[in-house]
Amino acid sequence: MDNIYTITSEKSDRVFIHVMKGHFISSNNHINYYIGTSDIKHNHNVSVDAAMILAEYYNTNGIDVDTVLCLYETQSLGAYLAHELSRPNMMQPNPDGSIYIVGSEYDAAGNLIFRDNLRRMIKDKNVVILISCITSGRTVERAMESVSYYGGNTVGISSAFSAKDEIGGVKVNTIFNTDDVVDYVSYPAHDCPLCKEGLPVDAISNGYGYSKL
Repeated sequence: MDNIYTITSEKSDRVFIHVMKGHFISSNNHINYYIGTSDIKHNHNVSVDAAMILAEYYNTNGIDVDTVLCLYETQSLGAYLAHELSRPNMMQPNPDGSIYIVGSEYDAAGNLIFRDNLRRMIKDKNVVILISCITSGRTVERAMESVSYYGGNTVGISSAFSAKDEIGGVKVNTIFNTDDVVDYVSYPAHDCPLCKEGLPVDAISNGYGYSKL
């Protein structure tokens, strides 16, 4: 894990991710890179520019957004994204209405739930799911299922990094992808070549970060 480097967005030199090569276990699979998105989520200057990049897709395509559903500590980024989406632009010179920023809560079974006071921000709303990293896409799929269950409509998926181009028929709007990390690969836990080679696991990772073993 000593091989750490930085990749900067072509659209803003203030937006970047940290990349570490190694053997990592995530919730759904094993991966050969850890993608560090902490600055995009927690650094004000980086978050502001990242939100501008992500908002461009929705503004250009005239996609109306009512709610930004924030997974894995993306609420600050989500607030900046909502701000950008609510500003006048060529497609919507006079935007109306508020954009809600909703965090994520899970029940004991791992299902994404919304309390009674938040359900009005999902029901009959056009929802963008915001997440830091997408590998298998399963976390986003489950979020989409929950949005649908509570009566909402997923109109967009946004991320800092994604290994998927689309999920459930919805295009992934991402800042970085596997063109930026060209040999990024994920494997099912039961069929991981890194394990078969006897390479030790460097860390356990999820949307919040990583913990070395």
